[in-house]
Amino acid sequence: MDECVREYGGLVWRLARKHLDHAPGEVEDAVQDVFLELWLSAGRFDPDRGREASFIATIAHRRLIDRQREITTRRKHHRKAAALEHAPKLSDDIRGVSTEDQVRLALAFNGLPEAERDALWMSVYRGLSHREIGLATELPIGTVKSRLRRAMIRLTEILAKPAAGVKEGAS
Repeated sequence: MDECVREYGGLVWRLARKHLDHAPGEVEDAVQDVFLELWLSAGRFDPDRGREASFIATIAHRRLIDRQREITTRRKHHRKAAALEHAPKLSDDIRGVSTEDQVRLALAFNGLPEAERDALWMSVYRGLSHREIGLATELPIGTVKSRLRRAMIRLTEILAKPAAGVKEGAS
C-alpha cells in the first residue's frame, strides 16, 4: 500500500482537488477514502484489462463523484434546516379566509405540540417532502408521517367545532 500511495498519491490528490474545488476542507478525507477503496478493491485489478494507473484513476474518479454528491446533499439539507431555525408561527397573510377563521387557524396551529407544528410547517409552508423533513430533523420517515397525521387530525377536530358565539349552520 505504501508503494501505491508513493506512486499514485499525486494523481489522487490532483483528482481530489479538481473534484472538490468547492470544498477544499474535504480533500484530505476524500483522498483517504480513495486509498481505502483501492485497498478493498485491489483484488479486482486485472492487468489484462487495463493499466494500473487507469484502474486507480477510475476508482478515484468514482469515489470522488460520490463524495461530491454527499457534500451537495448535506449542504442542501443544512440550508433547509437553517431556514427552519426559528419556531414557526402562522402569519396573518392567509388570503381568502375570513379574519375570524384566520385567528382560529392560527390559534389551532400554534396550540399544536411543537414537534407536530414544526413538521407541518416544513411540509406545508416550506414544501419539504417527508424524506427531506426526516433528513432535516434527523427522524425516521415513519415518525415524520405520524407527526403530520396527528397534526392534521388535531387541526381538523379543532376547526370542525363551531367558533365561540356562532350558531352552527348560521350564515
